[in-house]
Amino acid sequence: MTAAETDHERVLIIDFGSQVTQLIARRVRESGVYCEVVPYDKAEAHIAAKPPKAVILSGGPESVHESGSPRAPQAVFDLGVPVLGICYGEMAICHQLGGKVESGPSREFGRADIDILKDSPLFAGLDSREPVWMSHGDKIVAIPEGFEVIATSAGSPFAAIANERRRIYGLQFHAEVAHTPRGATMLRNFTHHIAGLKGDRTMASQRIEIVRARWTRRVQRLEAGARGHK
Repeated sequence: MTAAETDHERVLIIDFGSQVTQLIARRVRESGVYCEVVPYDKAEAHIAAKPPKAVILSGGPESVHESGSPRAPQAVFDLGVPVLGICYGEMAICHQLGGKVESGPSREFGRADIDILKDSPLFAGLDSREPVWMSHGDKIVAIPEGFEVIATSAGSPFAAIANERRRIYGLQFHAEVAHTPRGATMLRNFTHHIAGLKGDRTMASQRIEIVRARWTRRVQRLEAGARGHK
């Protein structure tokens, strides 16, 4: 990370091994927000080094209720910043905060429609029914205390959950993929409306940062060379 990049409001995406984690990063960056993707087992060190303004927990191929499966660092929930869990990320939230996740009798894969039950900033500007893309084998059977269901689908009674006071949200579906047509809006709602990020990382600002970083490195090399010739 360059010195210029540290000036940006940062979203940390914790990767649980999903094949589409980079799509989350792409959607976030498209909305002008700086983000980093880190493996779940290295996330605690990243948080300690520079606490993010918001955290997104990715999907993943494992079963959260099995011993040894990936977990989010406790620091994620202690920071007090907004947290969004996607698919496995939602299940990790439930499992770690006192809910319950079980193996499902069959895998839910493919298109589904969610019915939005309650007003939430996560769904601002969306219709009461939205098409989404599901891909999960386990099922949530109980959500943690303080959470409420904000959307359901025919196959997922906990399609979206929220603790609005703590600003912790979970989506059972993949908002980052093109098969969820308005998923980018949901992610933007999370970063801009819930986390309050400005989205100031434009293409122009990135070019300026790249040029500045190159000149900084060049000056440092020249200064090092000058010192070496004294």
